Amino acid sequence: MNIQLAQLLYQAINFLIVLGALSYLLYKPILKIFAERSKRIEEGQKAAQNALQEQEKIEELKKSSKTKIEKEREKILKEATISAKEQAAEIIAAATKQAENEISRLKQQWKTQQQKDRAAMEAQLVELVLATTTKVLGSQLSNKDHHALIAKELQSIATA
Repeated sequence: MNIQLAQLLYQAINFLIVLGALSYLLYKPILKIFAERSKRIEEGQKAAQNALQEQEKIEELKKSSKTKIEKEREKILKEATISAKEQAAEIIAAATKQAENEISRLKQQWKTQQQKDRAAMEAQLVELVLATTTKVLGSQLSNKDHHALIAKELQSIATA
């Protein structure tokens, strides 16, 4: 077994040629495929992470808008309640004022009617007193005596 240098050199050159060819034809394309695959995986992970972040942002927006809507609803409800109370107070005040005006009008009407009735009764009383006086005395009194007698009778009725 001799080691032949030419054969060894020839084998080394063949090995380097096969190594270069395999490196050029297989190793670099495979590395390129792995790099592209790694890049796609990384991009997919970034996209997934971005999607998760977007989903979190959407959830935050949902929560904030829900909170905002809830606050707005409470505000509107509070304003509506206050407005309803104010309107109720205004309606009650208007009804009270209208009732007071009606009571005042009825009192005034009653007083007017009472005065009319009193005047009619006084006139009737005057006639009765004059008729009674004429029958009792047998003659009519003077105008001055009539007034004095009527005033006296009215005063006695008013104090009674």
